[in-house]
Amino acid sequence: MAWEQHQSSRPNRENTPQNRLHVLRADGIVVSLRGVTAMILYKTIALRFGRYLDNEQPGNVPGPDGQLVSPEDIRQHWKSVLSDLASARIYLLDHHAANYLDSLRMDVQGMPWEQRAESDIQSYVKEVDFPRDLIWIEYDDRKLWEHRATRGITTLSEEELNNRHQRGFLFDNRLPEKLTVRLFSAVTDNMFADAPFVFEISKAQDGRPNFDNTSWQLQRTVIAGLMRLGLLDSEEAVRDYFEEHKGHLTYEMVIGFMLFAALAAREDDLLLQEVPSLSTAQVKTARKFGKSWMTETLKSHVTIRIGPAAERHITEQRARLRFEKDQAVSRATPTEHWVAEHERRYSNGKVVRVRAHKRGQTAGRDLPVRVVGPRMGG
Repeated sequence: MAWEQHQSSRPNRENTPQNRLHVLRADGIVVSLRGVTAMILYKTIALRFGRYLDNEQPGNVPGPDGQLVSPEDIRQHWKSVLSDLASARIYLLDHHAANYLDSLRMDVQGMPWEQRAESDIQSYVKEVDFPRDLIWIEYDDRKLWEHRATRGITTLSEEELNNRHQRGFLFDNRLPEKLTVRLFSAVTDNMFADAPFVFEISKAQDGRPNFDNTSWQLQRTVIAGLMRLGLLDSEEAVRDYFEEHKGHLTYEMVIGFMLFAALAAREDDLLLQEVPSLSTAQVKTARKFGKSWMTETLKSHVTIRIGPAAERHITEQRARLRFEKDQAVSRATPTEHWVAEHERRYSNGKVVRVRAHKRGQTAGRDLPVRVVGPRMGG
């Protein structure tokens, strides 16, 4: 599986299925969300699919295997997603929390250019315990990539950043034989792309994920809809779409595992607050008009911000990046450190014993201790 950083090799992403979906009608969602500057993806999905179940009568659609996808199959898909969201624990990461978890991932996985073995991060995440069997994790993908650019991991143009919006991962750990992960992506502030594939990870006898045994399950209803709209009109288009989606999901889902590990540690690096997903007035209106799917699905969510430990981590990281950048640009002498006693041998055969001594410049007092190592006395 592809754990390395995924970026599309195609610079012009305007014609990808995700970015062309914005021309579709939103069936009331645009109206209900007009004026909202920040989308909550899981609410948008629930509102749209619930509205579809109330008002839509889909027809037969040719599937990717040539067989028809029936109206009941489509309605069942909407019901299944709503049911999963209603049962899931909903975590909404603010952009600082997403950046913090991503930086923790880099501590384990290494920077993209370090080319560490995939087994390093796989060994780490398979030992992580899930806080619940069904979990939704959502964050602002644009903000995350802005932070990555600041950390020197990547460079993206403003146009490329504008193509990034909210992302949501649905982790399903209910079955004893496998873990599944689905990726939903916003394509504008009020439109989203349904999950076209399910990533299945088999479990070992101890119940832990076995990343040597994975598979992808195509979502016939989703792919059929894209084909009907002419967005996947060739085998090459389907293959490119799959490879892009696969890269995004397998790389970014690791943030979820880092969250689970942080929650299990119960330290002060993350601050959690559970809040209702609907206001009291919205609940009354939903009940008045018989919209039970709204109150059943949109119950509450947990917002996650960074705490004191995470702030210290990010502060240290920024200082380290500035320090390394200054070192690279100025080619300055190393930070002060001890050189052990050693022998220096010359070409004429002379041997000189050099006593232990300090070398380099004194560390800047504004740098966190862990960036430059412990200060030396004497």
